[in-house]
Amino acid sequence: MSLLGLLGQRVGHKPLFDDLCQYHKLEKKTKLLLNRIIQKYQLLQPAEIFIDSTILDRALTDEEFTDSADDLRELIKTWFEKQ
Repeated sequence: MSLLGLLGQRVGHKPLFDDLCQYHKLEKKTKLLLNRIIQKYQLLQPAEIFIDSTILDRALTDEEFTDSADDLRELIKTWFEKQ
C-alpha cells in the first residue's frame, strides 16, 4: 500500500518519492528540482531527499543549482528547520 493509502499496492522507491511529494503538496517546479538533484547525485533511494538535509545542503553549494538557491533554502528551512 502506498504511503497515503489511496493508490493501492505500489513497490519501489519512486512511488514513495511521489507519495511524499503529494503529501507535502509540492508544486511541479519543486518536484522537478528535487528530481534534478536526485539524478545529479545518483540517489538510489529518491525518498532519502526528504530525510537527509545534507543532500539539499550539497545542492545549495553546487553551481548547477544556483538558479534554485532560494527554493532550496526554503525547503531546507521548512523540512529541517535550518536558517
